[in-house]
Amino acid sequence: MVEILKYNDDDLKDNEIDQVVTRVKAFIVSSKNNMLIGKDEEGYQLLGGYVDDNEDYKNSIARHIYNETGIVLDSKDSIEPFFEVRYYNRDYKGSKQNRLSDMIYFLVKTDKLPNYKKLKLSERELAEKLPIEVIRRSIFHKTLKEYSETETNPLIQVKTKEILLAFDKMKEIYKF
Repeated sequence: MVEILKYNDDDLKDNEIDQVVTRVKAFIVSSKNNMLIGKDEEGYQLLGGYVDDNEDYKNSIARHIYNETGIVLDSKDSIEPFFEVRYYNRDYKGSKQNRLSDMIYFLVKTDKLPNYKKLKLSERELAEKLPIEVIRRSIFHKTLKEYSETETNPLIQVKTKEILLAFDKMKEIYKF
C-alpha cells in the first residue's frame, strides 16, 4: 500500500476537480548504494515526468528513465511505488480550473549506468540533457539539505524539500 500525503488548503472535493495531472519520480539506487539524480540551474531533480493518458505508472517511469538516461529497465530491475503526494489547487495559476497534481514516487533498484549513446542524440540534444550526478545514499540527505539551505530561489527550496520528504519516507519504508 502506497502512503498518500494530501495538501488541500483550498478544501476541494473530488467532484470539484476539473483536471488531474500525474507525474512519476524515481529514486534510482544501485546495489553499491549510489543514487542517480539530475541537477541543473533549476536545482536537484528526480528523474521522471508526466504520465500519458492510459499509461501504466511503471511503464511511465521506465520510459522517462530511458529518455533521460538511456537506461533500459527490465525484469532484473526493481520498480516499486512507495509514496504519493497530492496537491489540490482551486483556480490553478489563474486558469479557472481546479487541479489535482499527483506525484508518485518510485524506488528503482538497478546497477545500470546512464548511456546517452542509446538515445542517438545530436550534439545539441546531448548538450540540452539534464546533467546526472551520482551521490552516495549515506550522504544524499545531507547533500540536498545543505544545498537547500544555501539556495535563495524559493521554488528550488520547495522542490528540494519535497525530494527530502520523499527520501525520508523511502528510508522509513525500506529500512535504509
